[in-house]
This record gives sequence, structure tokens and C-alpha cells, in this order.
Amino acid sequence: MRQLCLIVLSLAFACQWVGTALAKDYKLMEGTVISGTISGPDDNGVIFRLDTGGFSQRYPWSKFTQESLKDMSEDPKIRQYVEPFIELPPKPRPAPKPIILKEAPQVERPVGRLSFFSSAATPLGLTVLALLYIANLFAAYEISIYRNRPLALVCGLSALLPLVGPLIFLSTPTMAPEGMAEGGTGAEAMAEAPPPPPGASAGTAGAATSRKVGTPAPMSGGGLRVAAAAEGKAGGKGEPKIFNRADYTFNRRFIETQFAGFFRIVPSEAEKDLMLVFKTAKQEYVGRRVSRIASNELFLQLQQGGGTKEVSIPFSEITQIQIRHKDDIKP
Repeated sequence: MRQLCLIVLSLAFACQWVGTALAKDYKLMEGTVISGTISGPDDNGVIFRLDTGGFSQRYPWSKFTQESLKDMSEDPKIRQYVEPFIELPPKPRPAPKPIILKEAPQVERPVGRLSFFSSAATPLGLTVLALLYIANLFAAYEISIYRNRPLALVCGLSALLPLVGPLIFLSTPTMAPEGMAEGGTGAEAMAEAPPPPPGASAGTAGAATSRKVGTPAPMSGGGLRVAAAAEGKAGGKGEPKIFNRADYTFNRRFIETQFAGFFRIVPSEAEKDLMLVFKTAKQEYVGRRVSRIASNELFLQLQQGGGTKEVSIPFSEITQIQIRHKDDIKP
């Protein structure tokens, strides 16, 4: 009997000692330390059997520190609940590859004597020279038209003296066309064709608007060449010159060609006593000078008392243009 009591006491003492040995300290995130053994773990947390006796409340796994969670994971029965809350250490980054500097390939310099003429001997240089030579001949062609010079002479000299030939003819004055009076140049020396006779066809009337129709009829003074009307009588003042819309096309080219002398600020001897009369469906304008001209209208400088006034007249509204002597115009 005495031996049985000793065995029971020994077992109780051993159990108490094992329980005390299994008890550990578990630290929470808030700083609280729990001493006891784990009892009843599940997905929601764990309950501890406290060393002081009794059981604690259930603590969620997320409230424990990483060290406490790692200690708990050593138990195979608790590992499945603890592992999702254990933070994995970051993977070490691989060491960066060393940067190896490589020398850039260098373009080999050409050897030998280098000059402008040697670079022109290359295929690219020959192509550039050929294009410049063609441009030189084209410039000579344009200058021959602009300066009214013989085409063969200008292009021939430019072919022998590139760049110098075009500059020579460009710096010279424009040669007057054949048949033009010495005193007139450009549009001011261009003759106007006489108005078509009554009954002339529309084709004949339209052709009269061209610059090259008719033969220049020079007047004394070298100004505007205005031919007298076919049926007009030879007199001191002469008959007025009349242009009707039915016989002419009123546009910028027609005005600049037929009335070039009236663009001058100081009229020449031929136009000083002449006046321009523009008739429209609404009004009649009388002036001495065309001050400006656009693509669809002209600006006539009217004579009013002691001053001047500028008025715009659209080409589409003009029905008739007259050139009259100032004494024939009623005030």
C-alpha cells in the first residue's frame, strides 16, 4: 500500500514538472507576454493554459509577434494555422552585372592630301556639281526671259562661265522689245488694239483684250499709247476712248495693260489732260489715277474740289470705261 502511494505521488509530480517544462512565453504585438501552454488551436486563434492556473481567452494569430509565431510553428499540429501569418524574408537580389565599357568604333580618316577638289571627285560630289550646273542653266533660261535677252547667248555664256554668266545678264538692264518706242517700257509702252467695229464677232472682241493684239500707235511724249477710235475725226482733243463690257473682259491684267499710264503719281505729258470714267449700274466715277489694284477690284483716286478721295470699284460692277479729255467732262 505504501508503495502504491509513492507511485501516485511520483506520477503527479512528474506531470506537473512536464507541464511546467512545456510552458513558454508568447509575446503579443501590443507588448503583453503570455506564459502557458497552447490549448485548442484553430483557424480563429489559440487558447493558453496559464501557469497561474485556468485558461486564457482566445487570441487571434494576427496579434502575435513574428518570433512567437515561429516558435509555435515548430509544433506540427499548429504549423498549418500559423504559417499564413509568418512573413517570408525577402529574396536576395542578384548581384548586378558588372558594367564593361567598350570603345566605340572609330571611323577611319581618309589618308592622303585632302582638299575641296578631291571631295568633289567622289560620286556624291559629282552629283552635287551636276545639280548645281543644271540649276545654273535653268537660272540663265529664266534671266533671258526676264531681261528679254537672246536665249542662246545667255545660256551659252552661262554654260562656259557658271554662276558668273547669269549674274552678268541679271545686272544688265532689260532690253526693250522690238517695235516698242524708245521712251516707253513695260506695260506703259504696250499698245492697245482699237475697239472692234460694230457687228464684230465675240471671238474678235475677246481677242482684243490680249497684250499682243494690234500694233503700237506711238503718241508724242512717250506716255500711254491710246489709239483714236476708228470712226473718230482728227482733231485737237480727239474722240473719247470707250471700252464696253460686251467687247472686253474687265480684270486686273486688262486694267494694268490698257491704263498703265494712269498708275503714275505724276502723269506724263500724254495723260496729264486725260481722265478715267468708270460707269457702273449705280454710279459713275471720274478720276485721274488708279492708286491701287487687287485681283477683283481697283481703287480710283477721285478729284473733289481741292482734295482727293479714294474709292474702290469691283471689276464685276464695271459696265463701261472711258478715257476722256478733262474739258469734255461736265463738272
